[in-house]
Amino acid sequence: MKKIFVSILLMSFALFLFSAIQNRDKPLQGEWDFRLEKVWQVDRAGEGVFGRPFTLTVAEDETLYVFDPKNGLNYIFNEDGVFMKTFGRSGQGPGEIIGQERTHLIDGKLAIIGRNGIHYFSRDGEYLKTVRQEKIRRPPQIIISEDEFIAFPMTGIGSPEGRGEMFYCKLDTEEERKLAEFSLTQAGIAQADEAVVDIIVVGLSPLLAAGYERGRVYWGVSHSYEIHISDLEGKALGEFSIDRKTKSVSNSFKRKFLKAMSIPPEMVDSIAKSFPNRLTHFYQIEVHDGLVYVFVPQLDLDQGSSQIAQIDIFSPEGKYLYRSYLDFGKGLTHVFSPLSNLAFRNGYLYAVCVREDDTVVLAKYIAHMAKGSE
Repeated sequence: MKKIFVSILLMSFALFLFSAIQNRDKPLQGEWDFRLEKVWQVDRAGEGVFGRPFTLTVAEDETLYVFDPKNGLNYIFNEDGVFMKTFGRSGQGPGEIIGQERTHLIDGKLAIIGRNGIHYFSRDGEYLKTVRQEKIRRPPQIIISEDEFIAFPMTGIGSPEGRGEMFYCKLDTEEERKLAEFSLTQAGIAQADEAVVDIIVVGLSPLLAAGYERGRVYWGVSHSYEIHISDLEGKALGEFSIDRKTKSVSNSFKRKFLKAMSIPPEMVDSIAKSFPNRLTHFYQIEVHDGLVYVFVPQLDLDQGSSQIAQIDIFSPEGKYLYRSYLDFGKGLTHVFSPLSNLAFRNGYLYAVCVREDDTVVLAKYIAHMAKGSE
């Protein structure tokens, strides 16, 4: 009897640890106002005018790192918005990057993901080394340390039959550990007749998004509002969802949107038909001080681009706490990037915005961050 009793206790404890939370589309604590207060704003990096900054990364001391793909440069600004230097230009030489994606701060260094490897720089932009991933060829998305990363495909392109896998990878020991399996539906892959086209429309294309903090990975595929929680051993810790219906979109809407994106006219009809007839739920997941921030996209039909519609904020276990919106002030509109040109750090929000005259600015705001439930 004693062994049976212990087994029942262990089973109950395991069930307690794993939680599946189904939220109504009504936040428990209402709307959260970030009450943004501008600290500084700049419109150039030294003598160079911004192109379209794509990614922002902020250090603990509030040094800001900016990637501008239009100019093919990375910039460094100090905490007061003073431009310091450029580094990591686009190219194939030492310290140059092809197909730059996300930038991470790990172990006192910058780790920049590119198609030609993971590139490491010092905090002041001095080139250190490039790791070519000769043994582990999975696409890194989240860098945990100099030797560790989480890899997964963001879209169905290149995923056999739309199936995807998430792996923990360790470079020094060449270890690969599967964390999760999921479906990346083929419905989000743009096709022009028989040809697959490398076009991702945030808001239409189902994407795998993930955020990480303190050994926990929060992840989900955006065609359904389900977020899963896993640890780095591959153990499922929980999941949460919102009972929110998706909006349907017509082929006519999709054609107008693609035309605004300047897609070649002869390809518009077939690409429009290849996209889903419903919008996706989110495009990005971030974790800040234990709270989970899920960014909800909105399609701008006039511009042929996506915008942030709102931010849903959850407790660590997945209770829907707040709904939030961003207001950058009169005459400023956020410049959207699928790799994030918003960054939260130390109670500040950093953003790339465009003025009414179409000039681009980089701004820092005091942001009153959301609080967890008591």
